[in-house]
Amino acid sequence: RRAFRRPLTEEDVAAPLTFFKTGRATNGNFEAGIQSGMMAILASPKFLYRAEPAPRTAAAGTNYKISNLELASRLSFFLWSQIPDDTLLDLATKGRLSDPAVVEQQVKRMLADPRSKSLVTNFAFQWLRVRELDKIDPDAILFPNFDAGLKKAFRKEMELCVDSIIHEGQHGMELVTAT
Repeated sequence: RRAFRRPLTEEDVAAPLTFFKTGRATNGNFEAGIQSGMMAILASPKFLYRAEPAPRTAAAGTNYKISNLELASRLSFFLWSQIPDDTLLDLATKGRLSDPAVVEQQVKRMLADPRSKSLVTNFAFQWLRVRELDKIDPDAILFPNFDAGLKKAFRKEMELCVDSIIHEGQHGMELVTAT
């Protein structure tokens, strides 16, 4: 359920179970079977990709409503850069993420979690192109104090600034106007 980010179907279980049985029969032990079954899960496109096919009735380029499970996955990967936890999956399975108040409560819960640091280091750093600091190599004569430590300090200052804006509930425009 966690690997596929949704309740499992019998079809989902069939392939890993076949790999488990083959691995166990070939090597004669339970551990080999589990290893084969896990490899099947980890190699599954359902695990590797977060595909959200558009509804068949949706015209190209139009907006459409996503499912509760798709919303849970989007929230989790955006805020945590990882799969949804059991709380989010349970709410999605019960259809409760259709309620904006529940979504707001979950976003607040997720932002309070230490995993939300990835929102800063992954999304914001990519958006603000912070990783390009490593490409900067200013003239040592003009900027004699610019070194690896200063690059690290720039990165840390940006991290603390963005983290403060996100976790203290400031307006997103602060990212553009902060000095």
